Amino acid sequence: MGELRALLREFDTAMLVTMTPEGLLRGRPMEMQEPAELMDCDLWFVTQEETPKTGEIAHDHQVAVCCYRPRDRAYISISARATIDRNEEKIRSLWKPSWKAWLPDGPEHPRAALLKLSVERAEYWEPEGGRLRILYEKAKALVQRRSADEKLNPPKHI
Repeated sequence: MGELRALLREFDTAMLVTMTPEGLLRGRPMEMQEPAELMDCDLWFVTQEETPKTGEIAHDHQVAVCCYRPRDRAYISISARATIDRNEEKIRSLWKPSWKAWLPDGPEHPRAALLKLSVERAEYWEPEGGRLRILYEKAKALVQRRSADEKLNPPKHI
């Protein structure tokens, strides 16, 4: 997870993809937040409650996050489970002036919410040759009763 967090610091915007109740995929750009600021999740975004995305997440917690870095054409694709957190004290403590675009009343905005994501799989496409590298994979390791570290760093055979 450490490598993923370090890479995410190099991306400004991500596309959050949710599933509508009709079964359609829907993406929208979201401003990246500093992962270390919320210790009880892997990745998070600020939003307003009672928006289409929060309704979609309440209906289906499975989401995707896609990131693109134009300077070197790198990509990250993340599969995660999202929850909605309306903790006013947490929102006030994390407040940033750039959030005024989404929460015009400041940290006391009556509909402020956080989207908290628990990462299940993360993939990184390296700029050179577009090679795929798995950064993090929780679900498969759990099913196979193997640690994620063992899955990502298998023993080398000579």
